[in-house]
Amino acid sequence: MVWDSLCNIQSMTLMNLSDMNKYEIIYKHFDMHPDYRGYQVKWANDKAQAIKYICPTKPSKDGYGTTKKGARVQILEVNELPTE
Repeated sequence: MVWDSLCNIQSMTLMNLSDMNKYEIIYKHFDMHPDYRGYQVKWANDKAQAIKYICPTKPSKDGYGTTKKGARVQILEVNELPTE
């Protein structure tokens, strides 16, 4: 997770951060305990792009999708966080 954050920061040096928004993504991971809730914070232009960092294919209406490594996840919430 730390490595992904560092890669995102390096790639953002070419972009203008004022155009980006900060999103928190809460998801359920089906390879983990049933009560587990994953949480990630991503910088993106919109909610759809933020979800693509977790789930490259478009999730179904119920939020079910697959990660790059093939794990099944369900996107529960995507919230925009305030930036300073």
